[in-house]
Amino acid sequence: MPDRPRVQQSNQTVNLMSAELPNIKRIEGRLKNVALDTSTPFATTSLLEIATYRFEIAGEKMVFFTSHWQWDSEPFLAEGDRAIVAVLDEVTVPGGARRVYALQNAEDDCAYVAHYRWQGDDARIAATRIPPGSEHRYLLALAALMLTLFLALAVLQRKDPSFVAFFLCGVLAVWSAVAIPLLTLRWRWKAGFPTRRQRIVATVYELLELGSPLAPSRAIHSV
Repeated sequence: MPDRPRVQQSNQTVNLMSAELPNIKRIEGRLKNVALDTSTPFATTSLLEIATYRFEIAGEKMVFFTSHWQWDSEPFLAEGDRAIVAVLDEVTVPGGARRVYALQNAEDDCAYVAHYRWQGDDARIAATRIPPGSEHRYLLALAALMLTLFLALAVLQRKDPSFVAFFLCGVLAVWSAVAIPLLTLRWRWKAGFPTRRQRIVATVYELLELGSPLAPSRAIHSV
């Protein structure tokens, strides 16, 4: 007999530390009516790809908003795949679809957690935009960009040391303005004082039995 979709919930709703978090439930079943829309934000040769997956599980319409660099893993979803999702238990997407926070494809055992496309979304339901433990990558990338700009300007303005020194102060100020909030959020999470978005991510990890966001029990693909 073919598998019948199953809906599973851990105590109906998993809320960590606060009853004010959105209701997020775990649903397991076969993917139906899988559709994928992709685009690039800058040009056809852009290294960044935006992908929107639409499908049904257990008779419910769902949408999984993702984006990824071309060298990173992207979700692979096929019609009939058995999947487990952590989904927002309310309709916030046009067309009656529910937004998926994370998906585990039981066919290849890959787990994907959505982070990058929460820009501008309702803070009441949004997860973190930066994956747990990846802050250093953003800071290193910003540092490399700032250093490149500084060296280029230092060469062009080598006859005006005062201007170069002023620009260096500006570079350090910009880097600090980004680094301090990121590192503070990281410290709060590790110290046991997570933000609302961080608690939402922790709820998603618990529902899909992925361990802690700060110490996952398996490899996680951030999308």
